[in-house]
Amino acid sequence: MKDIRNKNRKSFGKRHRLYIMKRSSFKKNFFKKKQRKTRIISETNEIKSLIKVLFIIILSIFVYIFSKEKETEEYIFGLPLEQKMLDYESKKFAIIRRTDCPGCGLFSFQNVYLGCVNKYLSEGYIPILDLQYYKNRYNSYKISSYNPWELFFYQPYNYTMEEVQKYAKNKEYFACNSNVRRPNEINIFFDINSINYWGNLTKKYIPVKHEIVKDAEIIMKHLFGKSKNILGVKIRGTDYLRRPGGHSVQPKTEQVISDVKAYDEKYKYEYIFFTSEDENIKRKFVPEFKDKIKLLNLGDSYMRNFTDKNYQHLNFEKNYILNVIILSRCLDLLTSKCNGVVGAIFFSKGFRNTFFYNLGVY
Repeated sequence: MKDIRNKNRKSFGKRHRLYIMKRSSFKKNFFKKKQRKTRIISETNEIKSLIKVLFIIILSIFVYIFSKEKETEEYIFGLPLEQKMLDYESKKFAIIRRTDCPGCGLFSFQNVYLGCVNKYLSEGYIPILDLQYYKNRYNSYKISSYNPWELFFYQPYNYTMEEVQKYAKNKEYFACNSNVRRPNEINIFFDINSINYWGNLTKKYIPVKHEIVKDAEIIMKHLFGKSKNILGVKIRGTDYLRRPGGHSVQPKTEQVISDVKAYDEKYKYEYIFFTSEDENIKRKFVPEFKDKIKLLNLGDSYMRNFTDKNYQHLNFEKNYILNVIILSRCLDLLTSKCNGVVGAIFFSKGFRNTFFYNLGVY
């Protein structure tokens, strides 16, 4: 009997110990699961907090970019209208008109007007560039209701011809011509100090309108995709074929074709961007490079635009500026010398390689 009780006691003790162990194990597992769940919740909350912070940062960046873009568009290189109205009361304005060649090309005007901006800024004036209130090629030789200059380029500090005419108390009119100190379209190609000086003035005071630059960027994506390995080529013809005195001698088309092939063999360009206002040159050049050649058509014949006094040039001029902007974005540049190429150099942030035909002047 005693043995049976001892056995029962031992059996009960064993079962009790097992129960205690199971209970202890259950508690441990329970608390482990609870801790794990708490940790997961904590980590989830941390991830949510991090996502919120990242979202706020990204949103702030977008707001900043949008506000800067809006600010740039509204106050480009200048002041809001309220401040400008105060300036119209107190500051001196120089209204500048080119009188020596009212039929010259747009980048010839840009070249001369850049010299005038430099001159009159140094004399304490705010220069205003006029193609509206005197007869010239860009208003079809009659007084216009708008200033064609402001369709293509900004005014210094973004004052406008219309505002100055209406509000400025102290304005003077100046005739300006190619005798002003300005970029030398014959020698500037080899003078890095002059390129930097005049290029910085261009970017600061008379840059191309943002809408035109954006159009050029859209066209470039269409023409080149993401490629940057592009050779820019420009050949001037038309009126230069008459050998105008003092202007750069232009190379023969056959010579340019040969040189472009040599450059292409050396640098393996993905595309060649070609621009010329002369259809005869284009017909010779384009077939030599097949699918590699890319160009933006200038529309009507340049000579018809250049000589027809009743023809409205503005759409042609915009297309010409688009060509010059695209030329300025090419990796390398091979070109004859003319004012359009000077414009491309001023718009550019720099080229890897450049080759200019230095053949003297007519």
